[in-house]
Amino acid sequence: MLQICRQNPDVTATVLDLPLVCDVGQEHIRPEPEADRIKFLKGDALTDALPEDFDLVTFKSMLHDWPEREAIRFIKNASRSLVPGGTLLIFERGPIEMAQTEIYYSMIPFLLFVHSFRAPALYVKQLQDLDFQEISVKNVCLDTPFFIVTAKKKNRNSP
Repeated sequence: MLQICRQNPDVTATVLDLPLVCDVGQEHIRPEPEADRIKFLKGDALTDALPEDFDLVTFKSMLHDWPEREAIRFIKNASRSLVPGGTLLIFERGPIEMAQTEIYYSMIPFLLFVHSFRAPALYVKQLQDLDFQEISVKNVCLDTPFFIVTAKKKNRNSP
């Protein structure tokens, strides 16, 4: 969020995460000029009521940590946090084709999760079921495959 706020002086942001993560984040941004535009909200996105009226909700490399049922629940909760016409953005690691991928030592920590890296189709289907529009998927190759799924929440007066 700090980098986004640095590049976009009109942006304010709220980070919802577990209490310890929020404490570390607040400490990290405290000396920065953008700190007053970044709010940390301590909570559990599965059990706590989420704030509403956001233009953008993002998930960055976290949905794969959860079984499919909970990942879908996160997306449903996030959709309630968006204003009509707001955007949901999912940035996740994609599946690693082990037989076709050269494995490097630096990848060892990620290999623990290789069974949980999903293709974007699960998220696209969930967004379609929630009547999101303008759903797009972009593949990104970094150290391993990633993808970005974006979708717009339906406007109240959209067909």
